[in-house]
Amino acid sequence: MLVSHERPDGDSLGSMGALRRVIELQGRRADAFLFDEYPQRYQIIKPDGFIRWSSDEDTGPKGVYDGIVILDTCAWNQIKPAVDFLKASPLPRIIVDHHTTSDALAKPDRDLHIADASSASTCGMIYEWFEATGWPLDEQIAQALFVGLATDTGWFRFSNTDERTLRAAAALLETGARADSIYAQIYETSAPARLLLKAAMLNTLRFEAEGRLAVMRLTQDMFEQAGAKQADAEDLVNEPMSVAGMVVSVLLTDYGQGKIRVNLRSRSPEVAGCDIDVAAIARSFGGGGHRRAAGVHFEAPLELAESQIVSAILSALK
Repeated sequence: MLVSHERPDGDSLGSMGALRRVIELQGRRADAFLFDEYPQRYQIIKPDGFIRWSSDEDTGPKGVYDGIVILDTCAWNQIKPAVDFLKASPLPRIIVDHHTTSDALAKPDRDLHIADASSASTCGMIYEWFEATGWPLDEQIAQALFVGLATDTGWFRFSNTDERTLRAAAALLETGARADSIYAQIYETSAPARLLLKAAMLNTLRFEAEGRLAVMRLTQDMFEQAGAKQADAEDLVNEPMSVAGMVVSVLLTDYGQGKIRVNLRSRSPEVAGCDIDVAAIARSFGGGGHRRAAGVHFEAPLELAESQIVSAILSALK
């Protein structure tokens, strides 16, 4: 059984898709589960191989699987639909993650927790795992891993892009990944609804701290009016980062019933002139992530969640 976090992105889908494929090439079976609808932009990772998780008995009865691999997360609050099943399951687990936040999903006497916060992506870790074992990589695996490498580094422009990532990317290109076609399929095939959603979001944009902080909102009404899905909001938090002098960008998404998702992004100190660790800010509210990209969930009214997160960022900026 392969699982990853809710709201799947390129790194979670790429790592699950690649691991599923290599296990199948070894003559074994692997089932990759999603808690959400498969994002349209990641069709290149063969969506027909993923199973939508549900609470029905046939999604994961005890005894069907030999083990569980959890990818791109080590936080219970990111795999909420499977928490009860996983806590009750006696199956051994392998957890592969490059985030700093950890909720002890692994039991030391039974499981293997592979954590490497210095890796730019979980797909990068999976590539090194394959390389160490000598498992064969085909074009389908290379495509999936390249998606995770590229998307988690902002197409190799974020500060987490290093020589390790680029060496892996070069090897995947040699194996058959096509950077141009992958980019086009992810970033140049969006539905009109995504553009309408972006326009609605930018209409809420306001600047704080003399233009160093950008704050934006998304509400259920905006999704409905645009005809957009939750997956259409991926990466929209990055939009203000092209503005000169910007240090931190915040996007608050109101899912209704007092459930708020906050996405945070910050620039590297070499560009911004100051070092804002958004993962530390997220952790102070029970969230987590990376130094430059993090998130947190609030169960509170939108105005209260915004007030608290903006206050914390303004304090950090001072």
